[in-house]
Amino acid sequence: MTDEELADMRGGFLTAGGVVFDFGAIVRTYVGGALALETRLTWTPTGPVTAQVTGDLPGWTPLVPGQVGGLNLTGVPDGANGLVLTDANGSTALIHNVMNGQLQNMVLNAANGRDIRQEMQVMLTLPNFEAMQRDYSLDRLGSQIGQDLNWGSIQGYGR
Repeated sequence: MTDEELADMRGGFLTAGGVVFDFGAIVRTYVGGALALETRLTWTPTGPVTAQVTGDLPGWTPLVPGQVGGLNLTGVPDGANGLVLTDANGSTALIHNVMNGQLQNMVLNAANGRDIRQEMQVMLTLPNFEAMQRDYSLDRLGSQIGQDLNWGSIQGYGR
């Protein structure tokens, strides 16, 4: 089968050992206890899909690389998204980067008096994980019994 045909038959990742798993992440930043920025990453058969939600905080503008309100945002990774607030307290940039194999939740802050909290939730789903664990435990038990029998045979010859 071609790679394209295989891609249509499965979602998530396929590891070298043949274990299929799904991956997703939610990155959140709160300011003053209110959600300011949330980015969701879901891995699909066609690749990563992201969705971003901004909170209802007044005065925030979309992130634009460059110099903003005393913050140097020129090094922001390509594909990163976020918000910037510049007011009488100073400037704060909230940046989420969930592309290019990275999960980043960054705050660049030159403001006073901001209560900022960051969260990152990573989900890894292993279908049939309980069955895999049970099979592994049975394999280990069988191996241990085999080793015990071999060891018992070796000791029995020496008596």
